Amino acid sequence: MRKNLLVHIFVLATTIACVKAAAYSNPHNWLYDTGWKLNIQAEIKDGSKVGAGYHDSTSPVYVCQHMNLPGKHVNGMCYVALRGKEYGSPVFNSLLTKFDGLVWGNRLQGPFKKGVLPDQIRSNAVIGGNEGFDVYICKGMHGSHTVVGKFVRGHGCYYSHAGREYLLRVSEDNFSVLVDNIEGHR
Repeated sequence: MRKNLLVHIFVLATTIACVKAAAYSNPHNWLYDTGWKLNIQAEIKDGSKVGAGYHDSTSPVYVCQHMNLPGKHVNGMCYVALRGKEYGSPVFNSLLTKFDGLVWGNRLQGPFKKGVLPDQIRSNAVIGGNEGFDVYICKGMHGSHTVVGKFVRGHGCYYSHAGREYLLRVSEDNFSVLVDNIEGHR
C-alpha cells in the first residue's frame, strides 16, 4: 500500500515538473525547420533568422547560440557572454522561425513594479540555452548598438560587447525578452 502511494506521488511530481518545464517555449522542440539550426546548414526553405535590431546602420543583429548560450549574430560571428568575457565564433546555431509569433516583450506580463520578485518571467519566454539552469533570450542597448544575451532569473540580461560581459539589471527594466505568442501551435 505504502509503495503504491509512493509511486503515485512520484508520477504526480514528475507530471507537474514536466508541465512546468513545458510552459516555456523551447526551440529544440519546434517543428517545420524552425528552432536552432547550425548556421552554415540553414537553407532558403528553412525559417527566417530572428532579428533583434542593428549593430550599426548597415549591420543587422540576429539571435544565435554558441556554447549553449544565446547571443548576437553580427557580421558572420556569434558573440556570447560568459564569466565576464565575450566569446565569438564563426560556427554557431541560428534561431529560425517561419511564423510571426516571436516578439520582443516585457520580462513580466506588464511593466516592472517595485517589489515584484526578480525571478518571475513570462510563461511564453523562449529558452535560449542552459548554464545548469535555463536562460532566456533577451536584448537591450549598449550605446547605439543592439545587443542580445541571456536573461538569468534574479539578475537580468547578460550580454557581451567589445570583449567584456555586461549586465542590464532587472531593477532597471531596460531590456526585453523574446516571447512566443503561438507556443503550443508549433
